[in-house]
Amino acid sequence: MTDRAETLVACVVLIDEQGRCLLNSRPEGKVYAGWWEFPGGKLEAMETVEEAARREMKEELGIVVPNTSPWVTLVYDYPHARVRLHFVRAWQWMGQPRALEKQTFGFFSAQECPSPLLQASEPIFKWLQMPKHWLKVKNADDAFVETTLKDRHFDGLILCGNQSEKLTQWRRKAQDLGIKEIWVDAGASRVLQQSADGVFVDEGQTFETVSHKRFAVKADNDKWDWIAQSGALFAWVDPSIRVASSAWLRLMSQNSVPLFLTNVKINDECLLRPHGAHGWIETI
Repeated sequence: MTDRAETLVACVVLIDEQGRCLLNSRPEGKVYAGWWEFPGGKLEAMETVEEAARREMKEELGIVVPNTSPWVTLVYDYPHARVRLHFVRAWQWMGQPRALEKQTFGFFSAQECPSPLLQASEPIFKWLQMPKHWLKVKNADDAFVETTLKDRHFDGLILCGNQSEKLTQWRRKAQDLGIKEIWVDAGASRVLQQSADGVFVDEGQTFETVSHKRFAVKADNDKWDWIAQSGALFAWVDPSIRVASSAWLRLMSQNSVPLFLTNVKINDECLLRPHGAHGWIETI
């Protein structure tokens, strides 16, 4: 079915101050009536994704969205159409959302996925639930790691090399430290990988050693199709690539999973939002 013409669509993930996102239930008379999806619509001739996103929000919900940031692009084959969905995110808008197309809508947390949800929207909830600020531990003593986790408000931990042997130890402290998930790298034993929340395929490691359904790989413009098909949860960006650089923009034009920067030391997610980064990974 890959020879079918693609319909280009802008999909908007509107996120409120509580971290909830807005979804529409498709109105009667449309394909998949009653199913939930993120608001948006087809790109018109000569229209950019951002222009289409702003137009659709005004037409569907009566709100003005001044800015959106790129996020991920998914291709999905429905029986009636093959769609290329350009998901963008927005945290600010003017006006109160209204149902201008006889749809039902509501704000939902990442744990409150409405049903039935269109298949192409399912990965979005999976990504919204994962940590955004990872601490990757290679060579650091436990006291320093614990202090860093407390002071910097990380919500994910990646244990590399011999550090992976401490998985059980850090699990006992995870809740008190605000850690949602603890991963190990692909060099860890099969038992440790399956006990962790996911596997991080680091530089010099291969996907073939992964023994977990949740994993992350290095972002690669030549491998986006493979990355999408492999089921990777997210991709990490080479430290040499700077946000907003030409190399970064090339990655953002095709990425099929969220991107994480690995070369920043910041505590403010808002600084990354305009550029499309889902979060960052800091190494100690």
